[in-house]
Amino acid sequence: MPIKRVILANHSRLLSEMFQRVIDKAENLEVVQEVIDNADLPIAIQRFCPEWVIVSLPISGAVLDWISVCMQEDPSVRFIFLSPESHSMTMKWQMASEEDLSNLSLKEFIYLLEKDLQHN
Repeated sequence: MPIKRVILANHSRLLSEMFQRVIDKAENLEVVQEVIDNADLPIAIQRFCPEWVIVSLPISGAVLDWISVCMQEDPSVRFIFLSPESHSMTMKWQMASEEDLSNLSLKEFIYLLEKDLQHN
């Protein structure tokens, strides 16, 4: 199974370390970039062609405009949005497709990241 590339975006140090540890335990996942500044995400996506981008949302929980632009420019990338305030986790791709991941166990989360996904 090929290694899936992951970009971590806009996380607190604690969240970044947590996701890094989780991904390090998976055989087929690799964090290829951590992005702090929103402006750097499109460049990181072009450079690393990740399968996944895991993003911390602002307190409002709204998906920011720059993320929508990234989704339009790179429709094969799947985004996981974390909203720590509302304790929610959502997977989104191709703007119209969305799935709530809030109730996944750690094992199910890793499986989701590792499996081959078909982009409709």
